[in-house]
Amino acid sequence: MLRYAFNKNKRTNLILENKVVLITGANGGLGFELVKMFLDQNVKKIYCAIRSNKDASSLKALSSKVEIMILDISKQENIKNIACKIKNIDLLVNNAGANSKNRVFENSSLDFDVNVIGTLNLTRALSKKINKNGLIINITSITALINNPLIALYSASKSALHSLTQAIRAEMSLQEIHVLEVLPGPLDTNMTKGREMEKANPKDVANEIYLAIKNNEEEVYPDTFSKMIKNNLDKDAKALEKQFQEVLKNI
Repeated sequence: MLRYAFNKNKRTNLILENKVVLITGANGGLGFELVKMFLDQNVKKIYCAIRSNKDASSLKALSSKVEIMILDISKQENIKNIACKIKNIDLLVNNAGANSKNRVFENSSLDFDVNVIGTLNLTRALSKKINKNGLIINITSITALINNPLIALYSASKSALHSLTQAIRAEMSLQEIHVLEVLPGPLDTNMTKGREMEKANPKDVANEIYLAIKNNEEEVYPDTFSKMIKNNLDKDAKALEKQFQEVLKNI
């Protein structure tokens, strides 16, 4: 079991060695770096959930500790199948996500189907299979706290997931399971390919997540952009909202 001591508000540092991890979106830019980070910490096993077997080769090449699981979290039947195969885990990393890149009046449910409903359904299905003193990591976004109108539906879905993460944290505390929310800015992955902006290196973000795990954090802003936005929100949230609104005038 993970070494958290739930003596009032104090916990010992989490030891990842010999633990069992399930991570969704394991073949993505951040997911792949997280898998490597967990392997570096000598975990016992990693269930790598991906949408298609064609994306499995690079993950399989990493270690014999990797077990590929095919999972589309937007499909309830997929989730039920995975839940039946899993006995117990120590860490659940909800990393899978979708970005339709749609503005608010465009017709798409993809962001909410995957980022909100899919993540919630998977967490529900596995909530009783996480060992006591375990850990759930939810990857949300800094746009969970301030909507980017160019990707309004993505931002809104991450905002909903931010709220759900708080609710999950409250529920899972009753089982002595910790919940960490990661709120990154844009990452240099396929999701932001072709977009001119400051992008964080997924490896650096994975390292920041490791430090947050080690230090028992509940929230982490793992890159320069997310830290800047959080700082500006704390100073003047309404002024920052106005700045984000301006992007629509420049397209």
